[in-house]
Amino acid sequence: MMVPSISMHPCLLVSEILVNIFAEVNERDEEEAARTLAALCRTCRAFREPAMKVLWAHLGTLVPLIRCIPCVKIVKSKGKPQDDLPTLVLEREMSSTDWEIFLSHSRLVLTCGYYVSRRDKHPVLNSPSHDIGVDILRALSSPPPSSIVFPHLRKIRWTDSRKDSIRFFRLILTPALEFLDMSSITDPVYSVVIPSINDACPSLRIMHLPKWPFLHLPDMFDKWPNLAYVTSGPLADATIQSLGRLAHLASMDICLHKLHDIKSLVENPGFSTLRRLVLRAYNINLATAFMRQVKSTHLREVKCYLPHGTTATGIQEWITILLDRCIPRRLEILEIEDYADAGADFPAQFTLTPDILKLLSRFRGLTTLDLATACTYSLDDTALTQLAICWPSMQSIALGTHWGWRQHSDVTLKGLLSLVRQCPQLESIGLVMNAITTDITSQRPGGGIRRPKVTSLNVGDSRVGDPLAVAAFLSGRFPTFIIS
Repeated sequence: MMVPSISMHPCLLVSEILVNIFAEVNERDEEEAARTLAALCRTCRAFREPAMKVLWAHLGTLVPLIRCIPCVKIVKSKGKPQDDLPTLVLEREMSSTDWEIFLSHSRLVLTCGYYVSRRDKHPVLNSPSHDIGVDILRALSSPPPSSIVFPHLRKIRWTDSRKDSIRFFRLILTPALEFLDMSSITDPVYSVVIPSINDACPSLRIMHLPKWPFLHLPDMFDKWPNLAYVTSGPLADATIQSLGRLAHLASMDICLHKLHDIKSLVENPGFSTLRRLVLRAYNINLATAFMRQVKSTHLREVKCYLPHGTTATGIQEWITILLDRCIPRRLEILEIEDYADAGADFPAQFTLTPDILKLLSRFRGLTTLDLATACTYSLDDTALTQLAICWPSMQSIALGTHWGWRQHSDVTLKGLLSLVRQCPQLESIGLVMNAITTDITSQRPGGGIRRPKVTSLNVGDSRVGDPLAVAAFLSGRFPTFIIS
């Protein structure tokens, strides 16, 4: 008796269709995805290559790739703490067969996050299962002649700061690379690699460098015309100017320790395509000076981090410059954070008055406002309401609750009520209030209006008189919130 042959549907003979199907399997089945794809690789020859592409395309670490090498073994060192990771090491030198297996898998890798041990762990990566021995890194640094280890790699996060990893890191720098994150590197010895990135990776669009200085590399960005996102430590003035001329730069996060040639920078404004700007400045004067060279109609997000604190006058000058260097109604996120106590002059030089805060009313498109500075506030219900009227899209607001106001607040629960009435999209509030005396009615403590969208309320060093009455007011008004 003849057994009828079973033919495959024509659609399943198209590799691109299979890749899309297997990618969907990979997305929906996080726990068993790897096993499922491995099984598909073994099902039939038609499934093997598409399933392999999906299985190896995006790796959390290099560990799965290295464990495919036959001469790799696992060693757990004696004397180490019990929760330390086992180490991958070589049993012998890598042979041509070992390299053939490794390269057959590495050619499929498109993105990879990499670190060596738990202390180097990057928060957005998968947890590693093993440490990678130095002997493996050295061996992988000498591939067979004319071979490219990662020919299709587009994106990598690299956090191995060991000197022994530098040679292998250079092999990852290929013309196809578009995303490179080195921000977790701790050893400045890696700065020797930066010039070679210029030539090796002309397609880079996203570059996250460590926070240490790059003042000795004035032309480091010249060969990346498509660069759109940059994170970096302190840069030379010439480097900042070259960044300002990039045609596609949308996001920049840099450290400012000093600006040598302020006049030249101001005379050559740039950054016309910038949408997001994060400044980590030694003081607010540097941040203000830097803003004078920015002129962008696309700016949506501005954040400023100040390790040495600031004053109310400094904040006023910075906001004034910001208003002039962007289209105020288009700015959506504004954050200022400092890490220094106000000191003996508090509160004279550290009071944000209604006139200063009124400048913020021109940013009518704000969705997030966070002023986490050591300054206090001269603010009452009326002034708060006038500000809130200008922010109909506000979703998150925090006024000084990180440090507290450390003095009497003139904002009452009525002011809070007015704030949420004028800002119907609010989800998170940080506000210091005076709730020592209240005229809350027990029948309708929240005024009969509820704001279930508000899920977080930080009251800083607010003063409370009758806790039960205040709790009744807040729970009636914000039924789903968490207070801190």
